[in-house]
Amino acid sequence: MAALGAATALTLSYMAFESQWLRRRDYDIDVPGLDPLLDGFTVVQLSDLHAGSSPSFNLRAVRKAVDLARAADPDLVAVTGDFVTGPSRLDELKSELRRLTARHGVYGVQGNHDHGLIKVVKAAAVDLSTLDEAGVRLLANECKGIAVDGATVQVCGIDDLRHGFGDLEPVLATLDRRPGVLRLLLSHYGEAVERCAPDDFALILAGDTHGGQICLPWAGGRIMLSDPRAKHRAGYYQEDGRRLCVTTGVGTSFLPLRLFCRPEVVVFRFRSA
Repeated sequence: MAALGAATALTLSYMAFESQWLRRRDYDIDVPGLDPLLDGFTVVQLSDLHAGSSPSFNLRAVRKAVDLARAADPDLVAVTGDFVTGPSRLDELKSELRRLTARHGVYGVQGNHDHGLIKVVKAAAVDLSTLDEAGVRLLANECKGIAVDGATVQVCGIDDLRHGFGDLEPVLATLDRRPGVLRLLLSHYGEAVERCAPDDFALILAGDTHGGQICLPWAGGRIMLSDPRAKHRAGYYQEDGRRLCVTTGVGTSFLPLRLFCRPEVVVFRFRSA
């Protein structure tokens, strides 16, 4: 029994350590027809910060993630939902987000936790309109055009698709389809990729799954405890010309633990192919 107790304590200690063991994942994305002026345009993605989740070390992880994001010297930062779980740590989160630096802005979309829609625990919906005080521009079923040295980047965002807040139609109706424009879509849920045509966006950025957060090894691949039926679990996907990246995210929910699923900051560099 003593050996079992020691093994359990050691395992839990490692899982708490892994929840803070942030990594940086880099992708080079070739975009046919991209304006050469945008060659090397760099986007950093953060997701699932879950400030206010209890128990957690999430604000500590957010602090590390912001440091990694700053070190990447990004042109743009994208936050793909679940900023908070309840309102209790919103001011502390904004203090961390103020440290983000990006030449062309920080943009985000809301996830289900932000709306207070959570399966296991209860948490209030949070008014995130004050995130603009921290330099974060929330996109709710809309697009924003950004002039970059004579070229154009269009960053679009949809709200929570699964619970009636997201609407892709006004986004698609306002896409800038001129040659050379870099179009990006932020969505909390990766399933947005199935509603887009191959030439709508150079990349869709999503989160939500935490990559499983706690994963169990299995002969056919890891079992994701957070969302075992997820079609797009984590990583980079290319399907019929549509491209999607689902990040494992920064924070944790329900349990302050990870296993075989490190948190991450994702860095994209877009290349003129």
